Amino acid sequence: MKDPGTKPDLNALRQEIDAVDKALIGLFNRRMGIAHAIAAAKGDGRRVYVPEREQDNIRRALEQVEPEHRRRAESFLKSLMRLSRSVQYADLMQSGADFTVGRLLGETEPAWPKIGRVIVQGAAGAYSEQAANLLFPGIVPDRTETFAEACDRVRDGLADVAVLPLENSTAGTVDDVYNLLLKDDLYIWRSLTLPIQHQLLVKPGVTLDMIRMVTSHPQALAQCSDFIRSRGWAVEASLNTAFAAEQVATGSRTDLAAIASPAAARACGLDVLAADINNTDVNQTRFIAVGRSFLVTPDCSRISLILKLPHTIGALASTLAVFSDSGLNLSKIQSRPDRESPWTYLFYLDFTCGRPDLPSALATLYQLSCEMPMLRLLGWYGEVSP
Repeated sequence: MKDPGTKPDLNALRQEIDAVDKALIGLFNRRMGIAHAIAAAKGDGRRVYVPEREQDNIRRALEQVEPEHRRRAESFLKSLMRLSRSVQYADLMQSGADFTVGRLLGETEPAWPKIGRVIVQGAAGAYSEQAANLLFPGIVPDRTETFAEACDRVRDGLADVAVLPLENSTAGTVDDVYNLLLKDDLYIWRSLTLPIQHQLLVKPGVTLDMIRMVTSHPQALAQCSDFIRSRGWAVEASLNTAFAAEQVATGSRTDLAAIASPAAARACGLDVLAADINNTDVNQTRFIAVGRSFLVTPDCSRISLILKLPHTIGALASTLAVFSDSGLNLSKIQSRPDRESPWTYLFYLDFTCGRPDLPSALATLYQLSCEMPMLRLLGWYGEVSP
């Protein structure tokens, strides 16, 4: 008789799991084959995703599962059904399924934007101006005081493109810019990540012990918070780092310093009292160039979009899994409150996509466009190395 205290044979258990997995794969292949057949049957335009039917199938299936494993079984079944739907969407795309985002991506011929007028927010020496000079060399950008005015000029045809900061590696997203992309119906044409090295700028003759307050854009203040806190200084927000430098240069105060770029120091005739005062040595800001119309650049490598998710349990996890199912690499996800619906959120996503990845991207976006309450394409564009 076997000793009840004897441990189970691990090798035997592993062999049993292998046998179960083999059977599961056989059933999986069979289910995916049926999904192909269903796609052919639904070619008349019937919906792929019928949540009521899926919920009913899951409910009946869970009746056969041990209570302690029902939550796991539900997750398993939802994943299986999502994968089955992805098969149908891919088949329907190959059969010529039509949707707005698909037409934009599939039918827009790659071309470089024709740029004559560039607008940035800020004063001389602003980081946005430096980014614009790198993105569109040889074009002297116009300047404005706010991000909103820059976007208004593009929307109204008074500028071809606006160069705006979108996110920083230390302080996070520039929220106003995301809001304006949606409000003004603008598209991203180019992207550039610029190393940011903040300097402490003062009027000539001012010393460190004289400073009581520092002014800059809120993002720059956050990026240099350790340095500011160590000095015990008060802070004052400015619309732009270069505006802060102008304020120090033209004002009479000798206890006020600005955080801005070396270019702003030169433009305003200020001294650099302390250099590279960022919280981290690897401080970078990603800038985008936005225009009125959708275009695809020949070096396209990133797709940006906005999603509104259904208000259901696991909606975010399931949506993100759609990208993994297709082998697409998500490089960014950012949530922002939906101003049109209190306590709901919009999700801004970027994923890597070169031209060879387009078929997978189209099937994925087709699935999302059919299953999400809202999907908006922001751009398919290239990253510029400074």
